[in-house]
Amino acid sequence: MHPLFMNLKKQILDIIEDQLTNNEEAPDAEIRNILVDELDLTIEQADAAIAMRPRFRCEIFIAGQSPLYQTNTVTFDPHQKKLVAAEPLSFDQILEIYTMLLKSRPGYRLKLGAHWAAGLNSGGELYCTHLNPCDKNIMFEVYDFDRDAFVDGRWQYETEKQTRAAIENPVFIR
Repeated sequence: MHPLFMNLKKQILDIIEDQLTNNEEAPDAEIRNILVDELDLTIEQADAAIAMRPRFRCEIFIAGQSPLYQTNTVTFDPHQKKLVAAEPLSFDQILEIYTMLLKSRPGYRLKLGAHWAAGLNSGGELYCTHLNPCDKNIMFEVYDFDRDAFVDGRWQYETEKQTRAAIENPVFIR
């Protein structure tokens, strides 16, 4: 996250992200005034946000994955229909993307490789569970995702390409 934004609440960051993403016609001075007058940002914070504006005009960021939040951003390439990240995705980024995908398909689980699936419980919290390759409807115990099982942008026993395949070409199951 940009050091000038560390003290800002998520709600304020979301509004800044929305202004940078959706307020395309307004000149920089108008956006700066909104950020300073309505959101109580300092001039320095507003200028830092405005400096990021060109990226928001040419890249589609996954919500919460923009340069406002982190240096390793996650964007969506609409032509190739896949996520793009300059560096390997972090544990938190992967889980955020799993959650986003699952929220778009209520009642479904996201297949993760041959033997695992992710899902959202009734409280909207992410979980993982084993998959029976013969009967995908059987539900085993549910677990939290283990941060220690995620290394260098991939899950243990997978390549980075295999880990990313679950989000670049998602397979939803009941």
